[in-house]
Amino acid sequence: MGYYVTTEQTNFTISKDKFDDCYKAMCKLNERDDLKNGGGWNSTGISSDDPRPEGLDYHPAKWFSWMDANYPEKCKTFVEILYEIGFTDLWFHPTNGDLIGLSYDNKTGNELDFFNVIAPFVEPNSYINWRGEDGEQWQWFFDGEKLIHKFAEIIYKELV
Repeated sequence: MGYYVTTEQTNFTISKDKFDDCYKAMCKLNERDDLKNGGGWNSTGISSDDPRPEGLDYHPAKWFSWMDANYPEKCKTFVEILYEIGFTDLWFHPTNGDLIGLSYDNKTGNELDFFNVIAPFVEPNSYINWRGEDGEQWQWFFDGEKLIHKFAEIIYKELV
């Protein structure tokens, strides 16, 4: 089960010099066990109901949907985390290396949580338009400080 979504249109830019800031913010998010949708048991028998093991800054039996519980150990760059989240195609400016586009076509997970933490590093007026499997449409708009979640409303008007 799950809810499938796809990016319909994007006008999205993150300067290459902000990639490290994005990576650090996304890795820090792993401390937020309260936001994680995945989990239950890990391979060593630790339950998500058990307290976080001492010495860890994440719970090994709680994870963001479709991701490793300790994705920062696996993913060493901002771009690798984007792929781990589920973005399939990324486009980069050919001369300066800025991220200038991305696409997603999969089940939803915790994408919104990750983009909330990198929102301060996204170029102002960037956006990602989404469509859900049931036809619902929404947009993530970045104002230079935060992500603003907007929902589409289609209005039919009579031509006169």
